[in-house]
Amino acid sequence: MATGRKRIDLEMQGTKGNRQRVWEAIRKTPASFKIADITRHANTDRTVVNTYLQSLLRGKFVEVVSGELFEQQTLRLIKDVGAEAPAITREGKPSNSGKGMEAMWRTLRILGELNAEELATQASLASPTTVGTARAYLVWLKRAGYIVETSRSKPGCPARYRLAPGKYTGPRPPMIQKIGQVFDPNLGEVVFRQPVKDNDL
Repeated sequence: MATGRKRIDLEMQGTKGNRQRVWEAIRKTPASFKIADITRHANTDRTVVNTYLQSLLRGKFVEVVSGELFEQQTLRLIKDVGAEAPAITREGKPSNSGKGMEAMWRTLRILGELNAEELATQASLASPTTVGTARAYLVWLKRAGYIVETSRSKPGCPARYRLAPGKYTGPRPPMIQKIGQVFDPNLGEVVFRQPVKDNDL
């Protein structure tokens, strides 16, 4: 039974995810490669390589050079979009997953001090973002120590925040995971875990 992709902190090796390592392995020998070659060079699970390569085929990033059975086919890269692995769905279409967080993280760095509404408005220029989503992201970033509250909320005046000194760790946004933790892909580590309450034990 399919279980879907692992949490990002479980699939990372260092600061690179599985897809990124697969993409880098492809770009090293773009004219000709097989699944076994990519699996070995990317040092990752063959199933992961299979799935991502099929997505890249459907998205017309790679094409088949020769061979009938997928496992034995020789492939080549036909659309090199740069160092960052294409964010695509299983169908090969652009994925919007994480775009909102990227936009909010970038906005925090560029604008400096802001409130949740300002963050949502600016981030929405790149990816639709609600005030509720922005507020929740700010709450988690504050818990993890990435931002500081510069003024507390008062009636008619929402709280304002800015990045804490030295807490811009890189271009990839800290990710809020459903299990109650913050994972920073720039560092390749979980930087905050929600404490377990006694009544949760």
